Amino acid sequence: MMTGCSQKIANTWQKRIVERPLHEGRTLYANITGKGAPLVMLHGFGASSYSFSKIIPELSRYFKIYAIDLKGFGNSPKPDDNRYSVYDQAVLVERFLQKHHLDHVILLGHSYGGGVALSLALMDPKRIAKLVLIDSASYDQQLPKLIRWLTIPVAGKVGFYLLPASVEVKESYKYAFYDDKKIPKEIVREYAHNLYKPNARKVYLQTVETLVPEDIRKISARYRHIKIPTLIIWGRDDIVIRKEKAYRLHHDIQNSELKIIPHCGHIPHEERPEEVLRILKKFLLKN
Repeated sequence: MMTGCSQKIANTWQKRIVERPLHEGRTLYANITGKGAPLVMLHGFGASSYSFSKIIPELSRYFKIYAIDLKGFGNSPKPDDNRYSVYDQAVLVERFLQKHHLDHVILLGHSYGGGVALSLALMDPKRIAKLVLIDSASYDQQLPKLIRWLTIPVAGKVGFYLLPASVEVKESYKYAFYDDKKIPKEIVREYAHNLYKPNARKVYLQTVETLVPEDIRKISARYRHIKIPTLIIWGRDDIVIRKEKAYRLHHDIQNSELKIIPHCGHIPHEERPEEVLRILKKFLLKN
């Protein structure tokens, strides 16, 4: 019931990216649809590509969508190897792009997936034509309280295994959404189902342990070097990653636009999809 006995690796850029395994054979699952310029989507922590189900149909009219399940989530592999930091995920996404011969991509990341997208923008900026960050992990911060309890020795982990997955997912959404009435029942069912897949809870806990990189302050100082045209979308009422981080990102990424959505929490593309689509299309279809 614990997180396994795999060797612990420092959660730093040096150890996870520079000294990455040369032959990591994991293949990420992706929901691929549409035609046009490639638009790669990276979901948040605990979610899957299903998170973008409300915006994919419209965007697939203009772009070829690659909605990826990050390692450990959805239909992607869930090995017990303690490699679930945003850095590890960025390495795998880069290999996915290489495998599919994808260049000049539009890279969209939400929350944890936003942290992956930022890491990739620092690793391989020439491959990215435009960057979209939605309520993105980006700077040093305290973990949200619903995640902090999972780090409590024994009690947090045992409770996580004993509680029904549907209850855990529903409580997470109540925390993440501004308006509880908008919580999609089908998404709660989807993510609860995912938690019952083999190894899913174990790697969930391994991801929690590495959500904030040890060298995040050093790496976030490099955001000012990102020159990629960037759109930042944020829920004004996000209490998971508060909007002050959005203003800081906008300041640090010089070629960026910032859009704050009122009456919206941490997952705008699920809570306010029509508004997110309007903002996305204006940014992505210009020029």
